[in-house]
Amino acid sequence: MFVAALLLAPGLIATPAQTRAASVAYIDGDEVWVSTLDGSRKERLSTGEGDYRAVAAADNGRIIAVQNEAGKISQLSRIKLWDGNGQVISQGPLPSVAGWSSYVAPLSLDLTADGVFAVYGYSGYTGIVPNAFFSSGHYAILSDTKTNLQPIGQSGYKYPTTFGRRVVSASGSTPVAQIADTANPFSTTWGPLGIDVSQVPGGPDLHRTDVAATGRLALVEMSFDPGDDKIAALSLSGMDFPITAGPATDCFLPTVGEASGASVSQDGTRIAWKDAEGVKVAGAPSGATEPCALTSPPVLISATGREPSIGGADVAQLRPAAVAPNAAPGSTPAPGSTPAPAPGAGAPAGLSVRIPATITTTALAGTNGVPLKIRVARAGRVSVTATVPARRLGLKGKAIVVGTGSASAARAGTVTVKLRLSRKARKYRKRLKGLTLTLRIKQGSSTTTRTFKLR
Repeated sequence: MFVAALLLAPGLIATPAQTRAASVAYIDGDEVWVSTLDGSRKERLSTGEGDYRAVAAADNGRIIAVQNEAGKISQLSRIKLWDGNGQVISQGPLPSVAGWSSYVAPLSLDLTADGVFAVYGYSGYTGIVPNAFFSSGHYAILSDTKTNLQPIGQSGYKYPTTFGRRVVSASGSTPVAQIADTANPFSTTWGPLGIDVSQVPGGPDLHRTDVAATGRLALVEMSFDPGDDKIAALSLSGMDFPITAGPATDCFLPTVGEASGASVSQDGTRIAWKDAEGVKVAGAPSGATEPCALTSPPVLISATGREPSIGGADVAQLRPAAVAPNAAPGSTPAPGSTPAPAPGAGAPAGLSVRIPATITTTALAGTNGVPLKIRVARAGRVSVTATVPARRLGLKGKAIVVGTGSASAARAGTVTVKLRLSRKARKYRKRLKGLTLTLRIKQGSSTTTRTFKLR
C-alpha cells in the first residue's frame, strides 16, 4: 500500500531526467563540494556545518548528502537534498526501520536519474547476542524528506546504485539490476548483469557497481584483501535482459593504492574514482589490456577528497558558499585542490613527464637508472615512485614500490629524474618483466600519474 501511495503521489510521475552540464560532487574536509570535470571551477555546496559522510548526484542535477557527527550511531544521521542550482529542497533524518541493536548506514548512496528517489545500503544486528540476527541490504526512500514515512528495504541486495529508477546492487558475487517491470526502485524481481566476480583470479568480494545511463559501461568495485580494493571496467550489452558483459572493455582502472567511489557520467564518456592520491576524473576506459587504456588521462580534482559522484549539476549555476579572501573570481578554493589543468590535460598545470618509449628491467636496475624528463612550474624537490600491485608479484598487501627517484628543480622548466629499481624489488627482477607499473610524480601538493610497461 505504501508503495502504491508513493507512486501515485503528486509530482512522482516518472519523467525522463533532464540532460545537464556534467560535474562531480564529492566530500572534502567533511563538506560537500562540486567541481567541473576538468577541475577548473569548484564550489562548496554545504555552508560550513561539516560532518558530511557521503554524497550522491543525480543526472538531473539534484545532489543528496548524509551528515552525522563522529562517534554517533547511524540512526542519528541526517540527509540534505539540493536542486541543480544549489538551493536546499529538504533536510531531515535519514530514515531507518526500528529494532536494530547495532546498525551501519549508508553503505553506498545514490539518487535515481530524476532525483525523486534515494537508495542506500545498510547492515546490522537485531536481537541480543548470542541470538542476534545479522542482516544487510538496501533501503529506498523519497529523496524529499518532507513526504517520507518509512524506508522500504530488501535484504541480500547490497551496495545500491541506480540506473534510471531501477536499483543495481550486489547479490553474492554477481551484480544484479531490478527488472524494469514497474520503473521504480521497489521492484522485487532481479536479473544478473552477466558478471560474476568469483571467476576473477584472487576471488575478490563484490562491492558497488555503477552503470552509465547508456547501459554500455559498468564500473565494478572489488575487494581482494583488506586494503586492496580495485575497480574493474566492463562493457555491457545494454540493460535489457538478458544482459551480457562484452569484450570491448574488460580491465582494471589505473588506480593508485586502495580505490573506491566509482562513478560513470550519464553519457558514459567520463569516469571518476577515489584512490590514494585523491578524487580523479578521466576519460572512459576501453580495451582489455591491463591497466585500462583511458580516452583521456586522469585529472586530480582534490588530493583530500572522497566519495565522488558524477551528476548533472552546473557548477556555474550553483550558489557559492562564502569565498575566502583573495580567491579567484567565480571559484571557491577547495581543500586539497591542485592547480587546474586545461580541459583534456592529464596532469596539474605545469607538472608533466616524458617517459621513454621503452623501459627495460635491465635499465631500471642499472647504476644510472632510467632518465625521466619532468616539466615543473616552480622550483622545488620532485619525487618519483613506481609501484606494482603486490599480487602481481605473488605477494599480499597493497602496492609495492619497485622504483624511486628524486631531483631538485632550481626554477620552472624541465628537470631530469633518474628512476632506479628499489632494493626490495631487486629480488623480484625477473617477475617484473612484462608488468605494468604506475608512476607517481609529486612536487609539493601537485601530483600526476602515468603507467608504463616494463620490457
